[in-house]
Amino acid sequence: MGKWWLLLAALALWLAGGYLMLEPWQADAGTNARTPSRPARIVSMAPNLTEILFALGLGERIVGVTQDSDYPPVALTKPRVGTFWQPNIEAVIATKPDLVIALAFEQQRDLARRLQRIGYDCLSVEIERIDDLFRAIATIGKAADAQTQAQELSNEMKAAIHRLQAATARLPKVKVLWVVQREPLRVAGRDTFVNEMIELAGGENVISPTLHKYPPIGAEEVIAAKPEVLIEPAMLPGALDGQRRQAISYWSRYANLPAVVNGRIFVIDGDTVSRLGPRLSVGIEDIARCLRPELSGE
Repeated sequence: MGKWWLLLAALALWLAGGYLMLEPWQADAGTNARTPSRPARIVSMAPNLTEILFALGLGERIVGVTQDSDYPPVALTKPRVGTFWQPNIEAVIATKPDLVIALAFEQQRDLARRLQRIGYDCLSVEIERIDDLFRAIATIGKAADAQTQAQELSNEMKAAIHRLQAATARLPKVKVLWVVQREPLRVAGRDTFVNEMIELAGGENVISPTLHKYPPIGAEEVIAAKPEVLIEPAMLPGALDGQRRQAISYWSRYANLPAVVNGRIFVIDGDTVSRLGPRLSVGIEDIARCLRPELSGE
């Protein structure tokens, strides 16, 4: 499960980027921006940013995306500019961008600084929590002259989330253990957007507050937590069935765990629950279906 552990671990490292000479924008900045009022050529440096741009109806203006940008499917037709972790500055420059949108963690922040030094405009946004996501959508909408679309997208997402909340608001919380990695065992703590999604879906994270966002835990802690549901994000598209078989085999060693006794071990689409983007409500719904399958008629 290394892929999603690396992506989730990045969330704990993201820092707000500062201005350096011609500095990258921040989510709460914009007064010194030189970006055209309607940038015609936009590069996205992360899968969730790509999803946001397409959801805003800006697909035709996207001229570059990272290697792991695979949604919506049309994103696969866009030129590649390196990976989430290793952006390729030469490939970015080759797209002749009006605006490069990046996340505010070190590798991408460094890319933004280098591009700014040679005259390219960059917008850096921090998306660690759900509130950050809505701020980022508004900021990107403003930078791309798509404020109306950004407001409509946020309204639609919030309405969908509120409907999901309403369905479970008066029901007892289901105790959840969110497994990021099995060996060594590592889980999602409470200071994470994953925890927010669990709570919005009507669940309760069985992990107590921890120093690390995604802490390692031992067998004793798992047994003491008594999770009613175990959830793992799938590593690769199309790998759900195979990973679920592995998960069932692994967790069978905890024969008395409520989730194991009742067969409530789930592997779900990693993209929808590990990318903070426009499919947020889909991810929350996937989690809610694991917690209360009766709500979806399953």
